[in-house]
Amino acid sequence: MSLPQRLKTETRPHHERAESAVRLMEPGLTLDGYRRHLEALYGFHLPVEARLSEVLEEELPALHLHERRKLPWLEVDLRALGHDAASLARLPRCPEPPSLGSLPEALGGCYVLEGATLGGQLILRHLRRHFEGAHAGDFVFFRAYGDDVGSKWRGFAEVLTRAAEDTSEPDFGDRVVKGAQDTFDAFERWLRRALG
Repeated sequence: MSLPQRLKTETRPHHERAESAVRLMEPGLTLDGYRRHLEALYGFHLPVEARLSEVLEEELPALHLHERRKLPWLEVDLRALGHDAASLARLPRCPEPPSLGSLPEALGGCYVLEGATLGGQLILRHLRRHFEGAHAGDFVFFRAYGDDVGSKWRGFAEVLTRAAEDTSEPDFGDRVVKGAQDTFDAFERWLRRALG
């Protein structure tokens, strides 16, 4: 089984629990609820993307992590809903982000964030219909890579597979899976706390 397949299989229960904390598909979603959800996503991505940058930009330049950062997209969406630089700086941050301090764990965390861009396509369609005619912004975060979402995902899977093949660490794959599981779990805990 390839590492991407292992990740899909072995993180499934963690993924499902995290997904159950996302409330963006609820029929009663208000603009305020949407804004609060984006604020929670911002509070999670800020520390997680910082940790990923520390590890992956230097150790795995082929990933082009700077092109995969989601924070700028969240900032655009939040500004469309009334935030400015000062209010963004005051938003709560996830106090217990996953520990992604080495390459395999960081790749596991990146797997979660990159995979979310695929699910974001479904959420995007719902939000466009749900908020049609409302001043909800352009849903930049959920548009992610636009038409390139599939190729970006395949590119990530290729880099992940190559990193696993090139390593001499016997537990590399196990640690990638653990990093992904921890990221899903931290995301779920934070979202439930942030959204109440």
